[in-house]
Amino acid sequence: MPPGAAGEPAARQWFMAAVTHLQAGRHAAAEDAFRRVLHLLPHHANSLRNLGLLVRARGRPIDGLRLLTRALTLDPALARAPDLPLATLFAQDLARAEADGDAMGAGRIAAAWARWCPTDPRGHGALVMRRLADGDTTAAEAASRAAPPDARDPTLCHARALLALRAGRAAEATRQTTLALALAPAYADALTTLGLIAQRHRDGAGAETAFARALQLRPDLPAARLGLARLRLSEGEADAAAALMLAVPPAIRHAPAHVGDLLSVLHHAPGLTPEAVRTERDAWAPATGAWRPPHPAEAAALPQAPRHLVYLGDLTRPQVAALALPAMLAHAAVAAARHARVSVLHTTPPDQPAPPLPPDLPVDHVRGVPARTAPALRAALAALAPDVLILVTPTTLPQALEALAERQAPVQALWGDVFASIGLTGLDAVFTDRFHVPDRAARDGLAESPVCLPHGAYLFAPPDAAPPPGPPPCLRDPHGAVTFGSFNRLDKLHDPLLARWGRILAALPSARLLIQARALDRPGLRDVLVRRLTRQGLPPNRVRLEGGRDRAGMMDLYTRVDIALDSDPWSGGLTVLESLWMGVPVVALAGAPLCGRHAVSHLTRAGLADWITTTPDAYVARAIAAARDTATLTDIRATLRGRVAALPCLDPESFARQLDDACTGLWADHRAGRPPGSGAWAWPGPDPS
Repeated sequence: MPPGAAGEPAARQWFMAAVTHLQAGRHAAAEDAFRRVLHLLPHHANSLRNLGLLVRARGRPIDGLRLLTRALTLDPALARAPDLPLATLFAQDLARAEADGDAMGAGRIAAAWARWCPTDPRGHGALVMRRLADGDTTAAEAASRAAPPDARDPTLCHARALLALRAGRAAEATRQTTLALALAPAYADALTTLGLIAQRHRDGAGAETAFARALQLRPDLPAARLGLARLRLSEGEADAAAALMLAVPPAIRHAPAHVGDLLSVLHHAPGLTPEAVRTERDAWAPATGAWRPPHPAEAAALPQAPRHLVYLGDLTRPQVAALALPAMLAHAAVAAARHARVSVLHTTPPDQPAPPLPPDLPVDHVRGVPARTAPALRAALAALAPDVLILVTPTTLPQALEALAERQAPVQALWGDVFASIGLTGLDAVFTDRFHVPDRAARDGLAESPVCLPHGAYLFAPPDAAPPPGPPPCLRDPHGAVTFGSFNRLDKLHDPLLARWGRILAALPSARLLIQARALDRPGLRDVLVRRLTRQGLPPNRVRLEGGRDRAGMMDLYTRVDIALDSDPWSGGLTVLESLWMGVPVVALAGAPLCGRHAVSHLTRAGLADWITTTPDAYVARAIAAARDTATLTDIRATLRGRVAALPCLDPESFARQLDDACTGLWADHRAGRPPGSGAWAWPGPDPS
């Protein structure tokens, strides 16, 4: 209704004129008249409502929403007016904002929809989804609780499924996803979530079906392509996985949430050149967070050595627990001797439940931080104020990549579960060694400054229960048959590598091959691998497949193998060290990226550089020659553990001292106004002696 009798006469006059213009379709004149009313009576709800609708109709939905919200706040009864289809308006505006990529506007619209249409489950579903898209799980959970518990809306059910999946409630996630699909059978996003649930339960067939159906409905659905790419990689189809990844729009695949998977998949793919991988690496990283030299007055006040060093990563990653965590804890003791402090922050990916910390860790050095978002992680790091920050699991913590894009410490470095250069401007250096970065070309291929640790890039803590290596199995075989072994993840076993192994077995008619991979516990995957092996010339009756084993079980398997066969372009790391500890030499093909040279480093330090090859043909020839030289196999089996045991990379304190020296060197560069890693520790680094 127009302004009341007590209102200003001019406002009434303008209101009537506005209505006349509106009825005649003169929208610009109507908008002007309603604004004149509001100039006189700023709290006139009806004019705010009409102006909001006009502004919205003229292509400014967010401005229109702001006016409508003011009107509804002044007069909540307007929300129930039959001539104001709020739910329809909100649905249309939300779709428009999302199509335009306006995340902030979409969030405002969804919040208004849930507030002013409390009985419409679509608004609640939209709000929960927006909060999840923002990475705010706490707000998403609150929005879900505010919605009717029995609401039958596919978006709300799907959002609740995603929340349950993040909390580790797989049964609830499955139930809610199934309900969403019962309400909307063609809901491609929910089908994708069903595929992700199947993947986590190692149900490859179920994941395949769900992703394929989602892509039938929406061929360009990025989440389904990403999920299918991860599935293909887990089956050893790295090139197919890379093709799926590269078909995802750049704005999505280069987002922090996905770039770790992207770079990981690309480094597995034998069909991609290093240049192609670097192009993708260089395309994603924001040009923010670059190191800056301290002001001279600031530099003069800095301590001679870093006082607080912080490691950040997911400690549940097997590689971190085996190759990095013991060194971090030893570093704490080394740093304490010079009155410095080391903290280890444990966090997990934002889309997974937070597992407890590994047991028996010193709580004064290790702490868990429930930082699922970049702002939460920045807050946790700001409270610690590190001098040197070291990221140890870059590809599985997108919130860390996003946080470190804005500098959180004067010096920021990369180490641990690292496959190659990440390309983030905010990372100054990567801890590695001279065998991972052997020449200028390798150094120039890194975005970060390589800091070559003299004792190797990784610490190795052998298992306490490892049995003696014993003699080579071929000596115990009645026919002297040699057994080759592969202990790498199945995602590293691509068809060209299998074909190479087929050539080896063809040249050695009595030889056998043992393939161990945890993924082989997945139903149906053994049959898939057997078909691949057969196609590549590996007779199934000469191949033994083994699934997941604990570490003691792995040691038992090593005793049954004469020669290990490494993978490429992604080399083995921990499995190579464990093989050497058990007296098993490894045939390796040197790669280009850091992840392609783990075995090169380990074999060279163990005195087995002659087991490293540089071409696929040389790899095959070396394996065949080694199998025919049982005397050398016997000698290696008897002496290799002693050689490995003498390496400095098995001494946590010695390894920690080189970490502390490297951090101090990076800090000295910073104090001197040089980029970290450009001074005494500049590549190729200090003399290892």
